[in-house]
Amino acid sequence: MQDTLKVVKLVPTAHPPERANDGDLGYDLFAAEKVVIDAGAAVLVKTGIAMQFPDGWGGVIKDRSSMAVRRITVSAGVIDNGYRGEVAVVLNNNSQHTFVIEPGHKIAQLVPVPVTSWRVVVADTLSDTQRGSGGFGSTGMKKE
Repeated sequence: MQDTLKVVKLVPTAHPPERANDGDLGYDLFAAEKVVIDAGAAVLVKTGIAMQFPDGWGGVIKDRSSMAVRRITVSAGVIDNGYRGEVAVVLNNNSQHTFVIEPGHKIAQLVPVPVTSWRVVVADTLSDTQRGSGGFGSTGMKKE
């Protein structure tokens, strides 16, 4: 049995999430309104939809590559399983030009993520690994 993502259109012209190709990881999200994003600004863009994930699932909103190459990126973007309000996307204009979003534009992608129920334990130590505490460039910049 296939899981189902329930979608309610809060605006008649809203588009439900869709995958461009079978096997794609992300589902495109669409703008439900016209929004002008000034250079350097961040704006909340409404999608006009609310969703109900299958049990055990949530979602992360990520950049679309076609937007990121124009320096329009996503901030925030975690949708919990129990959230039932309108999905909105925070878009940042990191360019030096005004960017206009029109209704129906693909603005981000929704990546489904399984929900975990980990028990969190405070410990005095962690196990050793080869990497250890190395981060932020610790593996080098270039393949030698």
